[in-house]
Amino acid sequence: MNQKAYIKSLNYRCGGSTMRHVISSGHEFLVFKAEEGTVDFYAYDTLFLSGIRLSTSVPLEPLEITRSSDEVVITYSGEGIRAVRRVKLGGGYRERVIFFSRADDERVIEGRYVFTVPMADILERDYPQASPQRKIEREGNVYAYLGMDGRRRTVRISGESFRVSIPPRGFGRIEFSATPFVEGEFLLPTFRKASFQFNWKPLERVESAVYLRAIEDLEQLIVDIDGYPFPLAGLPDFGAVFGRDSIWTALFLLEEYPQIARGVLKVLSRLQGKRFNAKTEEEPGKIPHEFRFGELCQAGVIPFNPYYGTVDATPLYVALAGEYLKRTEDRAFLDSIKNNLNMAVEWILRRLEEGGGYIRYDKTPLGLENQGWKDWKNSIPDENGVQVKHPVAVVEVQGYAYLALKTASELNLTDYDEKMLEKTAERLKRRFNKEFWTGEHYGIALDGENRLSKVVSSNMGHLLITGILPEERARAVAERLIEGDMFSGWGIRTLSSKERAYDPFSYHNGSVWPHDNAIIVLGLWKAGFKNQALKLASSLLNALYRLGKIPELFSGLEELTPLPYANSPQAWSAAGAVELINLMEVKE
Repeated sequence: MNQKAYIKSLNYRCGGSTMRHVISSGHEFLVFKAEEGTVDFYAYDTLFLSGIRLSTSVPLEPLEITRSSDEVVITYSGEGIRAVRRVKLGGGYRERVIFFSRADDERVIEGRYVFTVPMADILERDYPQASPQRKIEREGNVYAYLGMDGRRRTVRISGESFRVSIPPRGFGRIEFSATPFVEGEFLLPTFRKASFQFNWKPLERVESAVYLRAIEDLEQLIVDIDGYPFPLAGLPDFGAVFGRDSIWTALFLLEEYPQIARGVLKVLSRLQGKRFNAKTEEEPGKIPHEFRFGELCQAGVIPFNPYYGTVDATPLYVALAGEYLKRTEDRAFLDSIKNNLNMAVEWILRRLEEGGGYIRYDKTPLGLENQGWKDWKNSIPDENGVQVKHPVAVVEVQGYAYLALKTASELNLTDYDEKMLEKTAERLKRRFNKEFWTGEHYGIALDGENRLSKVVSSNMGHLLITGILPEERARAVAERLIEGDMFSGWGIRTLSSKERAYDPFSYHNGSVWPHDNAIIVLGLWKAGFKNQALKLASSLLNALYRLGKIPELFSGLEELTPLPYANSPQAWSAAGAVELINLMEVKE
């Protein structure tokens, strides 16, 4: 796809029209596709209805589309007719259409809702070979399917066809609904819409617009899980529990909203690994990567019930516990999850020993090829642009491990001997700074033979927040990140534009990620490089303002260019923007 096509595929433009709208409520969400005038409705990680379209006997042309936090409103015009269609969620999919006739006689409009009922697992797009041949049964207004996981999924339809009489210069109304249901209990309770409230504060124009959008996005993604607020990762693809994403979201919001960190720690403790399972990559003490409710996951065809293929979520979990304690002094809560923290630290120590002094990950048949935050295929390249050979020790994860051990030691988070944890952390620091340092910067990873990939990436920017860097090398990292091949003018690229693997339209090899930049900004600030931190924060906030949204990522081109596949809303992007705005306020 060329650059013009990418720009055309933009979801949102500041002050312009929207091509795709996403609305969510608890475990439900919908995607309204403006160009097609259709809606896809999801619940429980299942595509229940696809291509929902309003068909009427009087041709209607859309005039305007608007979106609020809880509904999409489409205004139509036809021959002597105006119509307002409201699409929203709440215990299922809900539509209400109001018709207004300008005629002097009675008008009759007939029509129906056109849609398909796929009942498809949302992850089938990534595992097409696992997709079953589904037999959807219909009895009256109920569609039903018995899945491979033994669960019966149903959706009850109301108002599929209609005939409405409109009096002279009067109004008529129709309603359409789809109510989904899935039998059985899950490892986690299904998500409910949270009653969580964010604060509003007056800000300058750019910051105010971005802040408002960030809060709207977070309100879409914060759900209630067993009474605890928890941020789902993003929509439309990641409306699920993600360990890493939720932890960073909680860390960004910790100062103002510590209850989110508490919720994240509680939910992830519940999902923490208890046994060894090669298929799901579960290990005792390991914090999960992802949990899904869909059919293929629940049937065990694909390993997301939950899936544990991440090596950074566990040390970040310990780090979040420490930051939560420093912010709240809530020792009683941490004591309630102390066994979970013990298990997490035990996992870190075990993996350091098994990995020859580093935390590493290997490749599995169904799992992710990479298991740091850059978890896409070929996202950890060598100098020739080829994926680093497994088992991989990615650079930032070693910093997270150091931070976790230091935090557990200094704050007495576990039953482990503090001096032992301190010594282990310092041993890791010494070896790390010897083997990951190129003489100018930190490489992206060690391969299975301990060969360093000297690729220049944003990963090393995460080290600034961990404390693993000597002062002079922290300065070298700060200076390297803002050179022209890394800084696009809008943010730090995930990969240097000089590298063989660089692609500004790629997922991880040259794009700009707001959350990645927020971590780097906080690290720069913490390490004392405040001018660089403020420059980067200001540039990123201006980019988000111009984009008119806070996406998962955008292109690494010098010309600000959105990417059509980027999710928006995205929790850690929105939370990172809030944290950067708070940082800009501190500057004042």
